[in-house]
Amino acid sequence: MILEKDKIRRCAIFLFFDKDGVVDDYIPHMLEDMRTSVEYILVISNGFVNCEGLRKLKAAADDVYCRANLGLDVGGYREGLFYLGFQKLQEYDEMVMLNYTFFAPLYPFSEMFDSMASHDVDFWGITKHHTVIPDPFFIQPDGILHEHIQSFFLVLRTSLFLSYQYKDFMFNMQNPKTYTSSIIDYETIFTKHFEDLDFKWEIYADTAKYEGYSYCPNMFYIRDMLKDMHCPMIKRRSFFTDYNDFLLNTCGESSSDLYDYIQENLNYNLNDIWDNILRLENVSDVHLDMHFNYMLPVEGTLYEMPKEKNTVIFVVAAWTKRMSWYKRFLKKMPENADICILASEESVAAPIRACIAANPKVSVFYKQADTSEYKQVFSAMGEVMQNNYQYVGILYMQDLELLRPYSNSASLQYSDWENIAATQDYVCNILEVFDKNERLGMIIPPIPQYGRYFTELADGWAGRYEDVSILLGEMGINVNLKSQSVPLTPYGGSFWIRQQIFSRILEWLIRKEDAEIETILVAMPYIVQHCGYYTGVAYSDRYAPIAITNKDYMFRENNKTVFQKYGPNYHSVCVDRIKNNEFL
Repeated sequence: MILEKDKIRRCAIFLFFDKDGVVDDYIPHMLEDMRTSVEYILVISNGFVNCEGLRKLKAAADDVYCRANLGLDVGGYREGLFYLGFQKLQEYDEMVMLNYTFFAPLYPFSEMFDSMASHDVDFWGITKHHTVIPDPFFIQPDGILHEHIQSFFLVLRTSLFLSYQYKDFMFNMQNPKTYTSSIIDYETIFTKHFEDLDFKWEIYADTAKYEGYSYCPNMFYIRDMLKDMHCPMIKRRSFFTDYNDFLLNTCGESSSDLYDYIQENLNYNLNDIWDNILRLENVSDVHLDMHFNYMLPVEGTLYEMPKEKNTVIFVVAAWTKRMSWYKRFLKKMPENADICILASEESVAAPIRACIAANPKVSVFYKQADTSEYKQVFSAMGEVMQNNYQYVGILYMQDLELLRPYSNSASLQYSDWENIAATQDYVCNILEVFDKNERLGMIIPPIPQYGRYFTELADGWAGRYEDVSILLGEMGINVNLKSQSVPLTPYGGSFWIRQQIFSRILEWLIRKEDAEIETILVAMPYIVQHCGYYTGVAYSDRYAPIAITNKDYMFRENNKTVFQKYGPNYHSVCVDRIKNNEFL
């Protein structure tokens, strides 16, 4: 069925769901562009929508229908069909069924609709999932998961949606009760079912060339699809999907590649992405998919420190016995930064000031604070930050002689200081990273994975998952917290952060009488996320080779034992075998 471009009438059923009932801006922006190609838009909301969200939906759509969250998107589409009625649907040439699970348009929807109008098809979509043999769900009679249009965006023409075959399919199918059943009983069978009935279909972003390379190109080759095919959407899951999916198929480059392409080439508001992702998803999962790791030179920069004092660095002097070791960093403090020494008395601050004061462009001052009492430290920081700083650096002088061997603590200090304030040039490069990434809120040094810290941190929470959950709850912070996702913790107490975020954090924490500093540090990335920002990890180019060697060595040594006992296989398979004690 070919459509006459000047006479096409379309309607759309948009399925919406949000666990908090919030409608983020990417939704109305998507529907506003859809309006240029679609005459009538019905929003079906699976569940509650707050007042502001309802206002946004009503402004972008012709009708909004809220229902119980039953049957997932399939159940919503069915109810939308019945709500409109097939008599009403006869007025339209195409019916679009789409949902909230992607960001769009990266290119105007009109390009796609205009292009597909001349294609002789009965139904079409934007992307497809390629054939998988054998069927991973073990439900297809022939043992094959056939290629199929992905149901987040499906367009039906009258030749299909007014047919008795389609009505029979939709009236008699059962609403799925789980995400998996919606895939098995609807998405994966819809295309073949109607193809077998002699209905013709195509996809807009033709991924035939990726057959054999990827079952799901819109996850693993999406950058090329944006560039070469003008694919108008990207899946939300690109930013938080289980990293095992990437390791099974790629070296992990897909999501960061697509993001860089959008940032450099397309006119899409990236804040629409971050407003939604940071509100709903786990920030550590996002970090894995997006690789917010910054390898920065310690010598040389294209960025100059601003002449105005927009940066303050706090040196928290809990222990100054090894001043000779700290001198190599203190002497290279950045020009045009304010350095505030927090110490219990002037005699402790004096040798630190002496190291820094040789540079006349650096302002150094001392604030008295008991460094064993975090509330005093935070209070002193709050007083200093009444000045209009943009960036805040924290350098913590830790007592190195608490547990033997002291070399563990000394190496933690080396890693923290080297990756937070290696040189003046390095600090300038960190500030440039902040400037180029406006949703980057905090930069931490690499999380320690050596010596006793490998044991202390264990799963990354250092035994503080419950404490962090309680602290965040008491602060009124509701973010996606997962015990199995390792937090991006500034474990040694040194980090960089935007001033407006840190000021809010201090306001919260100064009121907390009983929170331990260790719990606060583990909670930091989630507080940053609540403020609408993500956390990155900085590596100096002197330290990065060490970190790479350490991780490679530890990984390979563990693998020797794992492969011997459980057999070599995909990483995820090995992990499952260990969990289930499935020895060779």
